[in-house]
Amino acid sequence: MKYKLFMDPVYDEFVMIEKGGTGEKIINSPLTQRLRYIRQLGPCYFVYPGAEHTRFQHSLGVYWLVTKAFGFLEKKGYSVDESLKFNIKIAALTHDLGHSPYSHALEKKIIPYSHEELTLKALEMLESEGTVESLTVKNVKKIIKKEFPIPFGHQLISSQLDCDRLDYLRRDAFHTGVSFGKVDVNRILASIEIEDNNLVWNYKGFNALESYVMSRYQMYWTVYFHPVNISAQVLLQKMLKRLRHLLSNGTTVEMDSLLKETIKTKSVEKFFMLTDASVISSVYQFTLSKDPVLEDLSRRFVKRYFFRAIEIESPQIVLEAREKLIKEGFDPEYYMDVIEPSKVAYSYYSPEKLDAILVKMNGKIEEVSNIAPTDALKALSRRVKKALLFIPPEVKIF
Repeated sequence: MKYKLFMDPVYDEFVMIEKGGTGEKIINSPLTQRLRYIRQLGPCYFVYPGAEHTRFQHSLGVYWLVTKAFGFLEKKGYSVDESLKFNIKIAALTHDLGHSPYSHALEKKIIPYSHEELTLKALEMLESEGTVESLTVKNVKKIIKKEFPIPFGHQLISSQLDCDRLDYLRRDAFHTGVSFGKVDVNRILASIEIEDNNLVWNYKGFNALESYVMSRYQMYWTVYFHPVNISAQVLLQKMLKRLRHLLSNGTTVEMDSLLKETIKTKSVEKFFMLTDASVISSVYQFTLSKDPVLEDLSRRFVKRYFFRAIEIESPQIVLEAREKLIKEGFDPEYYMDVIEPSKVAYSYYSPEKLDAILVKMNGKIEEVSNIAPTDALKALSRRVKKALLFIPPEVKIF
């Protein structure tokens, strides 16, 4: 058997894809190649210049970690059906096909579908073009929708400790340069076990599991919920909102023609031809717009003159900000936003969810924070009631 090799600097090893197999066909399809031009962290490069990595790299990484997980299971004597392994690996490779340009920042902003819904549509397109067989698509869709009869099938890709999260934490830490997300992926995968068709982790890997929860928390506040990163996302979203208003009123707007047509028609087929370049080229054209709001918002983005973040200590702050914006001639619809942690795509660990991290210790299954020697994990998983108000920096409310 011959393999196509992709060198992955995050793990310092080759990702191996069987030549001529379904995996290689999927990788070579335009739907997957498009992911080369969609950044994993959207506009986070404004905060961390190294955050230029893509959804393509991440998809290969998740595929590779799933492959390694099966290797560890086999070494422990578990026998996983070859068909099941194949379907899970294909799900890992295709799980992000539906992402929008600028990833989560513009999810549902270009067309009204989530990236999960669009991934299912992408799988149907792969089937119709003959890249993936019908039965495989059917099983992969069940895995992605968490409807597969064997829970382990989706838990390895979509749960609170899965190959998707392991890869993006490690990859995002690598490219941003922060040290928090450098979790011990191999030690965690070496702890993998299956109990009643569910994913569990051996207690021997507890230190690595604990480190993962802590890393996830730190990455959340340091990278994913960084005020500048969120502010850049807010500006992009406000531009798209203003653009929709102008287009619906028949206003002529100079921009990427394919992006404009996709917004107008909500065409899924055209959506899958959009990349980050479609958006950024439009943003630069918006700086020449005759519409003062669109022109101003785009210039702020181009000049990195983002809205400032103010922690909301009382609802009165929001009311005061709104009044001040109106008084100074800003439309709050486009110049104000309130963002809570729950509205951000990434999250910290929550033991209350159904897909909590389960650890096998002395023959018993326990949620990971219940077996920790201290309350550190429970403290890190408590809900943080924090919200940020975003307004132009020149508007003073204090």
